[in-house]
Amino acid sequence: MTSSATRFVDLTAAELVEHAIRRGEGTLAANGAFVANTGRRTGRSPQDRFIVQESSTENEIQWGNVNRPFDADKFDALWARVEAHVQSNDHFISHLEVGADPE
Repeated sequence: MTSSATRFVDLTAAELVEHAIRRGEGTLAANGAFVANTGRRTGRSPQDRFIVQESSTENEIQWGNVNRPFDADKFDALWARVEAHVQSNDHFISHLEVGADPE
């Protein structure tokens, strides 16, 4: 699969904001803060969590209303769609580190 996407690696915060504004993904507030357009899907979506039911999960998961099984064949089809989507969209990659101060 070939990619039509552009990769942007380790951009500064200002560069990321410039790209987002040009792409219509947000605006600048009066105080200069970036305000992202979140679209119609915001927050958590606990009903959209699925676990693929296959040999390694079959007897390890307590299946029910919270842990709902997702068919492996359906997952494979969905994964193919996701891969195609990712290949056609720009990538913004940041190599970052996080940690906790022991004090």
